[in-house]
Amino acid sequence: MRMVEDHLPLQAETIRSFVADACGGDREIVLQMVDFFLHSAQNLHGEMESGLAAEDFPATRRAAHSLKSSSRMFSAENLATLCAETERLAGQQQADAIALLLPRIRSELNWLTNELPTFCAEMLS
Repeated sequence: MRMVEDHLPLQAETIRSFVADACGGDREIVLQMVDFFLHSAQNLHGEMESGLAAEDFPATRRAAHSLKSSSRMFSAENLATLCAETERLAGQQQADAIALLLPRIRSELNWLTNELPTFCAEMLS
């Protein structure tokens, strides 16, 4: 797995192709989608945590898979990489390794919560 140290820059072209174009470039709808994504991402992270605590590896894997996919639509490649690794480890029932990744996923989510809404608003100005 590629080590995720620094935050990769968000890519306007990726966000435009997956999100903005689907919304007809409507700034308000895009920003609502960003809010929905960030809220859902927090919930999925919580599902990974609770799945891990209950040793429910299929639930952990599903949450990681869902967050991985939606992260890519918003150009959150670090988050997608961490979720892909969590998904793989959940398939192997590697609880200790997953436990090490969850704080890194939380950190990435915190960064996105601060950066993504402003980035998208500026991108659509």
